[in-house]
Amino acid sequence: MGGHAMKEVVRRTALLMIVALVMVAGGCQSRQQQESSRQEYVESIMAILTQVQKNLSRIQQKEAVVERLSSDIEKKEEKSAEELGRDINASIRFIDSTLQSSKNLVSRLEEENKNSAYRIASVDQLTAELRSTIEKKDREIQELKTEVQNLDRQVTELLETVDVLDEFIIEQEDKLSFAYYISGTYDDLVEKGILARSTNPLAGIFNREYRLTQDFDVSLFQRIDIIETRDLFFERSPKNLKIVTPHTTDSYEMIGGESSALLLIRDENEFWKKSRCLVIVIEE
Repeated sequence: MGGHAMKEVVRRTALLMIVALVMVAGGCQSRQQQESSRQEYVESIMAILTQVQKNLSRIQQKEAVVERLSSDIEKKEEKSAEELGRDINASIRFIDSTLQSSKNLVSRLEEENKNSAYRIASVDQLTAELRSTIEKKDREIQELKTEVQNLDRQVTELLETVDVLDEFIIEQEDKLSFAYYISGTYDDLVEKGILARSTNPLAGIFNREYRLTQDFDVSLFQRIDIIETRDLFFERSPKNLKIVTPHTTDSYEMIGGESSALLLIRDENEFWKKSRCLVIVIEE
């Protein structure tokens, strides 16, 4: 309900309260012996009506707060979505409790006037109008809740998207820190689909009798962390090991004796720059 409509309800409520007071006061003048009980009745009605009006005003204020906070979320203001969400939920809880309190007060007013010996028709009319106003306000609050829920869903989806992106970035960073290597005889690597004999007639001249296949299965390789792995051990003499993948010569060194070898990676960034897969042929 807009501010103008709310003010109109308050104005009409105040007017009816005055009418009720005048009518009861007039009755008091004609029956002095019942003045005390009538006065208590009037005060009770006035107190209830005043509280209902206060409640409606507070609800209107909180509605404005919720709308502003919702706007802040959409505009991505300084407060985080989580903080704004807590503020919105607190305002919604206040509205719910205040609205329920107003319903209870109107029911109490209706019941008191109905059972009172000083029943006033204008109060019946007033309670009917207040009940209608509260019911309308209740519908407005339900619509507001729906809007907030939709906004919350959008924020949740956004946060989930951000989480997925974060996971993707982490996954990509992890991938960038991993490399793969495999070693084996020529026949072993051919059987696994990693190597194939070169069809170039000049390959033998340049010591390139075999080549890497285009679609080998990387799951057959050992995965290593390039940051942590600075050397690889092989139970073969260095003279029997041949690196067939492209790696910068100055970035590594192969050392060893008659029965074992150690591939020392001097510069991991340079070594893995040209290829993240290392294939070593064991020549018998």
